[in-house]
Amino acid sequence: MHRAWLTSDVASGFNESIYYPYTSLKFHTLLVAALLDNSRAGRAFEDLLLVVDGPQEIVPYRTVYAGDRFALRIDESAAGNPWARLGSRPWRSWASTWTRLTAHPLDTDSDKHDMVLDANLRRIWSWSTALQYIEDFETQGERL
Repeated sequence: MHRAWLTSDVASGFNESIYYPYTSLKFHTLLVAALLDNSRAGRAFEDLLLVVDGPQEIVPYRTVYAGDRFALRIDESAAGNPWARLGSRPWRSWASTWTRLTAHPLDTDSDKHDMVLDANLRRIWSWSTALQYIEDFETQGERL
């Protein structure tokens, strides 16, 4: 079921609510699943991390984005991968977590495509919007 949500194009077409048109039902659901799975495993919110994995590393119910270049998951352990702590309580700022990653999966030193993606991700507050933006930006295939 988790993999079906990760790869669904249909779920990407829906918003969380008509009142929030730029949000993503797909990524909202994946985020809730990751938080619920960690909670059921007895992990406290303040112990959770946003972890950057390789593109083939899919952790059931923890991976919230899976692309051709990297994957993102919410977990307690980074296992040597780049990470950023979520904080002591749920914050509504994707941008603040993204900027705190110990290393970024994007080549912002020389790749214009990655520079644009990174710059925009540093401005987006909604987690589901940011994850949908990454998916859309990466799958459109156009390089600047």
